[in-house]
Amino acid sequence: MLHLLALAAAFTLAAAQGVAEWQKPLPQPPGAANCGRGRKAIHIGSSFTFHMNGDWRYYFTDYFPSDWHCDRGEITQLHLNVFDDITNRIAPIKIEPFSKGPPKAPKNQQSSLMMTMPLDTEASGPLVLEPEPGWKLFHHMDTNIGIIWTPTTQPGRRLNVTSINVSKGISVSASTGPLSLALHTPYIRLPHDVYDFMAKFTNPEPVDMGRGMESVDLVSCNATSSFPTLNLDLEAGAQQILVKPAQYILRVSKSLGGPFAGKCVLLAKRGGDLEIGYAALRGRSVWFDWANARTGFLV
Repeated sequence: MLHLLALAAAFTLAAAQGVAEWQKPLPQPPGAANCGRGRKAIHIGSSFTFHMNGDWRYYFTDYFPSDWHCDRGEITQLHLNVFDDITNRIAPIKIEPFSKGPPKAPKNQQSSLMMTMPLDTEASGPLVLEPEPGWKLFHHMDTNIGIIWTPTTQPGRRLNVTSINVSKGISVSASTGPLSLALHTPYIRLPHDVYDFMAKFTNPEPVDMGRGMESVDLVSCNATSSFPTLNLDLEAGAQQILVKPAQYILRVSKSLGGPFAGKCVLLAKRGGDLEIGYAALRGRSVWFDWANARTGFLV
């Protein structure tokens, strides 16, 4: 009996060490020189960078929304709420009065954020602030070609996704409703039938992480070319965002470390509240356009 307890204790300790290693901090933590950038001096043309951490989430290393983030050197997670905060901090235009009387109150500028989610886990992603996509002041993209636009009251939220389907010779589809981009998580949460159909081809093997954490589903790195394509239908099928295996399969680089280095992970989950995790955006640029109340995807 004592022998069994010793084995159990050893396994628990090993699991705890594995989780700690898996969630190691970024190799280049933020420096004091960048403190305050997120709280002041944000203007049209400001840009920020985000990097993947050992927990497979992205973090800004040059954006500090509050003093205590700066003082403690903490990093800020990539999230739609951060985008809201950035647009609310844009320096207002100074309006000079052309007639007598008190000057008009300055108003914040409407803006657009262009985010590019890297496919390479070791690459950083840029976030650029512009007046609106058509200006092309700080990027070289032809916005008239290859962009799917969908109206959104708040960019990135409540996208008009009418159905999700997986296609591989035949397809399985499930109706859905408005979905938001969940940039804080890599996982795409799928309806049960759609996930089960995907699982027939990907054959995921769950690894229990313990401590109430979700399992990590490993797949064969040598079989990804035979995996199906995931389709997100916008506007009742009038437009589609295709998510390919290279996007929803994460090849964990050795630089990320942890017990899954060199392995391939399925970034899709079954059931629950449906979400479009950043896996659907890997290798793609996205416009969050407050100026025109819409969200755009480079395809």
